[in-house]
Amino acid sequence: MLVQRQMSVTENDLEEFQKALKTYADTTANQNDNLHVSIQKLPEKSCYIIYEFWQDRISWMSYLQSDTSKMFQRCIIDMLEDPEIVSTMLMPASWWIMTNN
Repeated sequence: MLVQRQMSVTENDLEEFQKALKTYADTTANQNDNLHVSIQKLPEKSCYIIYEFWQDRISWMSYLQSDTSKMFQRCIIDMLEDPEIVSTMLMPASWWIMTNN
């Protein structure tokens, strides 16, 4: 499962947001059911897109309840210009196996 999270950060909070994002990405990448985490910063904007690949929907939903996920959400909530945009897409397991071998 692919989870895409888009966040527009206020200019004043960029440095603090980047620290929180790095901690979140490092911790998320080390989860057993997480296959990959990637972050993209859009040019000319303070907008970040996080791509998280999870083993399945249940794994991601479970991770949302983790202390790490909750702490990241609490930390960044006042740093965002707009509400976070989250979208998901189910991917066949064969896609992940073919692209990583």
